[in-house]
Amino acid sequence: MEKIKREIGKPGIAAIMLMSSLTVMVGNAITPALPELGEVFGLGSFASWLVTAPALGVVVTSIFFGRLIDRTGPYKVAVLGLLFYGITGVLGAFMPNAVLLFADRFILGAATAAIMSAGVTLIAGFFSGERQLKILSLQGMSMEFGGVIFLGVSGFLADYSWKAPFFIYAIGFLALFMIVAFVPSKVHISESDMGEKGSQASGGVPLPLILLIAFLGMLMFFTAMVSLPIYMQNTLGYSPSFTGYYLAVLDLIAVLAAGFMPKVVAKVRAQGCLTIAFACYAAAYLLYFSSSVKFVLALAVVFMGLGFGLSTPLFNSLVVSKSAPEKKGINASLCTMAMFSGQFLSAMLVSFISGQSLFITAAAIALVIGVCILPVQRWFDKS
Repeated sequence: MEKIKREIGKPGIAAIMLMSSLTVMVGNAITPALPELGEVFGLGSFASWLVTAPALGVVVTSIFFGRLIDRTGPYKVAVLGLLFYGITGVLGAFMPNAVLLFADRFILGAATAAIMSAGVTLIAGFFSGERQLKILSLQGMSMEFGGVIFLGVSGFLADYSWKAPFFIYAIGFLALFMIVAFVPSKVHISESDMGEKGSQASGGVPLPLILLIAFLGMLMFFTAMVSLPIYMQNTLGYSPSFTGYYLAVLDLIAVLAAGFMPKVVAKVRAQGCLTIAFACYAAAYLLYFSSSVKFVLALAVVFMGLGFGLSTPLFNSLVVSKSAPEKKGINASLCTMAMFSGQFLSAMLVSFISGQSLFITAAAIALVIGVCILPVQRWFDKS
């Protein structure tokens, strides 16, 4: 492939990080308003599907954008995705019925697929080796830091109107401006980016296994994100603003965990880090199951944040390291599809299992996943 000099300054990195911060919060931004949205649109317990409807858009369109990235480059796809992200996100506040609202959020998910796959591929193009892992870790921090800010603001806005949180999506227009202003439009991923790993791309952890673990990791995280607002408000009696702040703390813990994830990987390798992450998920759900007192809720949110922060940035890193240069776009989109499939199916889990039964079921799933990672250690050791 063509090799060109790649340069990106701190403003360009900041632009990619802001763009990345919009991905995980695509569904979360309206979570504090879920109970009221359920009443306004007559959705009842199925209001949780509004959080995960964008995930369906991601799943359906990820492969298309991955192929488009490999043909045209990630820059154009990022610009297109951010434009539609801002437009469709804000339009959600003006939808007259549930059908159109779901359709709007499906398109919002398609825009998210574009910007998430483009973001990972831009990082793969501008950075390599250990520096790449650190930037991907920073991307994971940005994804969750966006949740810290946006969920806190969303909880505050939801106290006034169910429509107000939708205007948070206008941040997409700011990210679009920064990408155009600070990120080079030309980036080619050369064969040299693979370094010594290029010859090992066919060994180590099979890509389908990585994608499966990514899917299950996001299933664990978003089961909490779509169930906790309804549980905390309808069962425990907390306000939308308190719920928003609580989920923002969860994201803050995830930011910190993503920051030291590379150090954990250096000590216990990828499989150890992932096992710890799923053990944290299990501990969090067991705590939600055992008690609703504030101290237990505070401890649970710490474990939930650790689970997400120690796993999600690692998924992207493992996929990038497994990808030949000409397939980084499509493989990044497969990882995006796997993660958002977990997000989408979490709504199904929440819709059919509720209350304490949901928490103990999720804890059991997380424990099984964590244990099952250990037998495939020999594959990780070959990575």
